[in-house]
Amino acid sequence: MKVESELLHVGGGKYTISLNKGISKKDVDQWIDSVLKGSVPDLSGYFNPPIHEFNKYSDGRLVIPGATIKGMVRTRLELSIPDSCYVVNRQSNYSSPRYINIFRPAFRRYYHKFPQVCVVDDLLGTAKLASRVNFTDFVGSNVKVKKVNINNEDYECAEKGSTFTGKVLFRSIRRPEEIGMLLYGFGFRLVNGKLQQKIQLLGRFKYIDKRFGRVSFSIRSSSLTGGKIDLSQALQKFVSSYRPRDFNEAW
Repeated sequence: MKVESELLHVGGGKYTISLNKGISKKDVDQWIDSVLKGSVPDLSGYFNPPIHEFNKYSDGRLVIPGATIKGMVRTRLELSIPDSCYVVNRQSNYSSPRYINIFRPAFRRYYHKFPQVCVVDDLLGTAKLASRVNFTDFVGSNVKVKKVNINNEDYECAEKGSTFTGKVLFRSIRRPEEIGMLLYGFGFRLVNGKLQQKIQLLGRFKYIDKRFGRVSFSIRSSSLTGGKIDLSQALQKFVSSYRPRDFNEAW
């Protein structure tokens, strides 16, 4: 995976706050006195902006969790394949206007209204149905890191050109179009009979700031137990079988 935009931030929910100057006993006494008088002391001047870290391993390597990659693939397939179901605990109360403009989702499609398991759930799993595809973490292999301040908070970001490498492991693939389905979810399209990558949106700020969240995927190698498969033909079979919608995510 390659970062195509200026920046990419995939956070792990961890942030740090540090002091920018020392705190004296006099400062503490003043704060206590202020609280006792019923006011709230302003402490903002004593701290640096919070730093939101990029998700990373304990050894410091930046990493995008496999679950994040799977969620991206699944979302694209559910939005593109006609009559796929959305298996969620509840409908969201808010969707980004940019998201709606790009994907134009069909709202209020509930899984219990479908007579059988939809093709996306059959491949990627759902409650009480195991996934036939596993996504490893995508680990930074050539990453340039930059700290960016947004709304007085700092975000650790991977810069344009940074790359992350991971694997997609599958089992019990029954038809070539299931491989094609995965390729489509990763943003591969057929142009003049050849695979071509398109921009996919991923990470923080992807719908509100053009500097963020644009990535593309490439295939370093592929193997299939029991024989080879032509990836271009697999994608063509998927497109012919399901007539998926397409989206321009490079807004």
